Amino acid sequence: MITKKEAVSFLKAHQPMPSDDELQENDIKKYAEIRDYFIKNPDEQCISLFLNSFGGKDGYGVYQMVEDVILMYDIEKVVPHLLKTFDSVYEGVKYWGIQISSNYPSEKFFEPLVDLLKSEDEDIKFATITTLARMALNNINKQQIINILKKEYEILLDEDIKEFIIEVLFDITNSNL
Repeated sequence: MITKKEAVSFLKAHQPMPSDDELQENDIKKYAEIRDYFIKNPDEQCISLFLNSFGGKDGYGVYQMVEDVILMYDIEKVVPHLLKTFDSVYEGVKYWGIQISSNYPSEKFFEPLVDLLKSEDEDIKFATITTLARMALNNINKQQIINILKKEYEILLDEDIKEFIIEVLFDITNSNL
């Protein structure tokens, strides 16, 4: 049975975790165990630790389950930590921060997400578009987001992202919110 001290120490030592190709099986198992610990023993200290622990890729499917831990906390507690992830030098931290932020629609994310649309990383661009769409569907800067996505569509070369923007714009403009 893991203790809080062990859980916090492990997370502090893994800011972030190694990328998937360097990730050891025992480390990801320990990480999953720590996730389970904080599900059963909520502690706000884990918010920042988890949000800055994401290594490259998906942690063999474990990273997406961290969302369950973060979702246990109120928007006021989580948003400041998510905003910090947007500026991370680690792509995994940034990507997962954007992904998780889609569950916390907040006006505070608008400007940083618009800046993140400039990212060259395709995964970050897709996650950013998804999160902006979620904001628009929650009537947060809806018309601005529509206009920004239309402009982004015009300058993009990547056909997959362009197609995704078309789908997103269709969903936003045809929602009944």
